[in-house]
Amino acid sequence: MSEAPFKSFAIVGAGPHIGIPIVKAFLAIGAPILVIARPTSTNTSALPDDDSNLKVVRADYTSASEVSAILRENKVDVLISTVTLVFGGVLAQNVLADAAKEAGVKLFVPSEFGTAPPASGLSHEKHDFAVYAKSIGLPTLRVYNGLFNEVVPWLTALTETGKLHLVGKGEMAGSFTATPDVAGYVAHILTTQPPSRLLDAEVRIEGQRATLSEIIALYKGSVPVVHCDALPTEGVVAAEFRTLLQRRFEVGGASSGWKPETGSDDAELASKDNSLWEGHRWLTVGEVLGL
Repeated sequence: MSEAPFKSFAIVGAGPHIGIPIVKAFLAIGAPILVIARPTSTNTSALPDDDSNLKVVRADYTSASEVSAILRENKVDVLISTVTLVFGGVLAQNVLADAAKEAGVKLFVPSEFGTAPPASGLSHEKHDFAVYAKSIGLPTLRVYNGLFNEVVPWLTALTETGKLHLVGKGEMAGSFTATPDVAGYVAHILTTQPPSRLLDAEVRIEGQRATLSEIIALYKGSVPVVHCDALPTEGVVAAEFRTLLQRRFEVGGASSGWKPETGSDDAELASKDNSLWEGHRWLTVGEVLGL
């Protein structure tokens, strides 16, 4: 007997970078989704106000009992988290996990949406959360997509400085996946795949495989390129984090196929789960950035 896919979905951390795109991806395929927003959040203003498949409620993310009551009342099967790493949101996921477990949620999709995190160092908080979720018996689905195509100007401090800053040689390949592709993929597999395929699983996707030097070359000399050991800090928020992220490229750590346990990259592994969205055409960095 075939398994019925999950039917009820909720999301926390529905911000503009990946959260809202995921919500819109669900709505685009006619799948209902519950948005649990913070009491003071204004991000919900970007959501449609006339879609019967969308429901928005507000809750204090630090209150497991409050979030759990909402999840239970709405009979949520899958809780998706898109809280931010850079500003400490991932650290709050333990409370969300407790709420999900108490409410009988069947699957938690944590805020990964990058590369497989190591046990220590950059992004270790994501690894720590996975360990915690397993310790309480909460099944997770971890989505690795490398870098979002849209982050190139941010990653290189082009947005703030008008120049492309390249840390290191930029000759190691990494994975790039467009935000609409990641959002659409999440909505697609959660509504089509049997639960047994997703419980305690890792999926790895890659829209385009390229080096930072190849991405910078897309600008065709229209923007100055600065070769540096670190990004400038003046006027550049989270400059150290961006520098560390670029340094991960130098060892292959920006690939969806990155294996933290061995410190190696597997190019074939990086796109192994693209096949779960059969027939989909993945956007390139050039298409997304208009280059």
